[in-house]
Amino acid sequence: MRRLLRGLHRWCGLAIALFLAACGLTGSLIAFEHELDAWLNPALFRVQAARAPLPLDTLIERVEDQDRRIRIVQWPLDTVPGQSSEIHVAARPGHAVDFDRMFIDPATGTILGTRKWGAWRWDRAHVMPWLNRFHRNLTLPGQWGTRLVGGLAVAWLAITLAGIYLTLPARPRRVASGPLDSRLLPARGFWAAWKPAWRLPWGAKGLRWINDLHRAGGLWMLPIALPLAFTGVYFNLGNEIFKPAASLFGPITPHPISTLPRVADGGPSAPAIGPAQSIGLARTFLPKDARDYEPWYLGYLPSLGAYRVAFKEKHLRERALRVRYEQVFLDHQTGRLLGRFGYESGTPVDRFLVWMYPVHSGKVFGPPGQAAIALGGLAVVLLCVTGIVRYGLRPRPGRRRSRTVPAEV
Repeated sequence: MRRLLRGLHRWCGLAIALFLAACGLTGSLIAFEHELDAWLNPALFRVQAARAPLPLDTLIERVEDQDRRIRIVQWPLDTVPGQSSEIHVAARPGHAVDFDRMFIDPATGTILGTRKWGAWRWDRAHVMPWLNRFHRNLTLPGQWGTRLVGGLAVAWLAITLAGIYLTLPARPRRVASGPLDSRLLPARGFWAAWKPAWRLPWGAKGLRWINDLHRAGGLWMLPIALPLAFTGVYFNLGNEIFKPAASLFGPITPHPISTLPRVADGGPSAPAIGPAQSIGLARTFLPKDARDYEPWYLGYLPSLGAYRVAFKEKHLRERALRVRYEQVFLDHQTGRLLGRFGYESGTPVDRFLVWMYPVHSGKVFGPPGQAAIALGGLAVVLLCVTGIVRYGLRPRPGRRRSRTVPAEV
């Protein structure tokens, strides 16, 4: 068993090392994506004066009047005074634009700038979105990148579990004469025998130092590595692997975007109720335990003839264990409830899945959790580098193994 797992850990680890290091480095950076983005682009994220915003309907109308090619499809409802609003836009039928994000001064409706999320362009506005896209799918087209990163997550989870097993104290075995080899019997208990594997290589040198650093670093990183690999499978192979497995424990609610019927050609294109009105109507459809949630964002889905109004608990993803939200879907002509999706309205498995993003991003514990993820991403890079180096420095067949260098685990 140990030989099999050693081979899995070595060869699978070497195969994914460069990809995993790239994902670890980009993940370390996007752990504080918004903060770094605002630092790189102060002209986009900050407004000159913290004035009261215009009424929502007036603001949306004013922005769309400035560029008749676009339609606003998502607007944040939780913009902090003194900051701009980053809105999502799409081209109207018969038009084309080379951006899908706009930065707006909510007090005046002035357009501060635009960008295309995930596109590589030689300016600071596109750095962080591109890194986010690279982290998700290595910027490969279609589903190729997403599935490749999902495969990396599965492989990472496998080699992590194999690595844990390989650090465990070896079981006593019988020598040729039959009795147990007393040299393999731990003098103390299991935890005392496992403790040396956790020690960092202070004072060691050469291959011994690399081996110990790789082993001990991997063990100390387990509280971060295991959740990251586990949730990574969800984000990239959710429909293929994760959700089918999770559905064995209970039902999963299909998202309304995937189940609502599309508007037939020639149907009504303009909403009969306004954006601000849709927010008030949506609140009346919130579950009882979510009635005190704050407005989060408003989406308009013309292909579904629907508004999507999202609400969140206070300090969502800003403080520890704040993960709950609700989305309400309304008919844009009548205000009729079309569907709900969220924590309180979901099944127990739905609620479990809501935790996946906060855990993966570290926001489940607020800023300290984000910092842990950032450090964890750098630790992933270190483990990949030490894994490659230890393979390059390993004793070759036919060469005498130094007594001072323990066998690889």
